[in-house]
Amino acid sequence: MNEATLTTGNVLALDVGKARIGVAKGRFGSSLAFGHGVIERFYRDGKGRKRKRSRAQVIDMIVDAVQQEDANMLVVGLPRRSDGEDSAQTQYVREFAAIVREAASVRECDVAVVFEDERFTSSIANQQLVGSGLPKHKRQDKGRIDEGAAVLILESYLQRYAERHAGRYLQRHSEDPSEGHSEGHSEGHSERSAQACAQPLESHDEPT
Repeated sequence: MNEATLTTGNVLALDVGKARIGVAKGRFGSSLAFGHGVIERFYRDGKGRKRKRSRAQVIDMIVDAVQQEDANMLVVGLPRRSDGEDSAQTQYVREFAAIVREAASVRECDVAVVFEDERFTSSIANQQLVGSGLPKHKRQDKGRIDEGAAVLILESYLQRYAERHAGRYLQRHSEDPSEGHSEGHSEGHSERSAQACAQPLESHDEPT
C-alpha cells in the first residue's frame, strides 16, 4: 500500500522503546489522535513472576492491533538526535519497523509503514501529564508518557499529511477560480492533552 494513495481509513502510531511501546490511533481526515494503550515488554504472570515477551510476541501484538483496528497506515516515531542526525536508537527503530512490515506482509495485512520525527515528544507528553490534574502516581506512569508520545507523533503526521493533501488539491485546481481554499495549520505538535486512553492494549496498572 502506498502512502500517496491513502486519503481515508484508520491510522495507528507507535512510540517504540525497548521496554514499552506506546500506541495511538486516529483517522485520515482528522487532526486528532487518541491514546490506545501500551505494549509492555516486561509483565507479571498469574503467579506474580516477572516475564519478558520475545520480540516476535511484541511484533505479533502490533500486527494484531493493526488488524483489529482495520488500519491501513502505521506511523512509527523516529528518534533522531536534537541536531537531526541519526543515533543508535534511530537504527534500532528502523530495523524494528522493517520487521513489523515483513510480519504484516506474511499475515497478508496490507498496511503502509512510515516514519515521523519524534524528537521531544516524550518531554512534551510528560509536561502535559504534569498539568493534567492526574494523581502523581499516575503522572509518573511511564506507560502513559509513551502513549502520550504516540498521540503527539500521530497528530503531527496527520497534520502534515492534511497540509500536503490540501496542497496537491490546490495545485490541481489552481486554474479554476471557483475553487476555494483554506489556510493550512501551522506546523508543530498539538497542545491537546495526551492522557486519554481508549481500550488499552495493556493495563497501566500492570507492574513492570
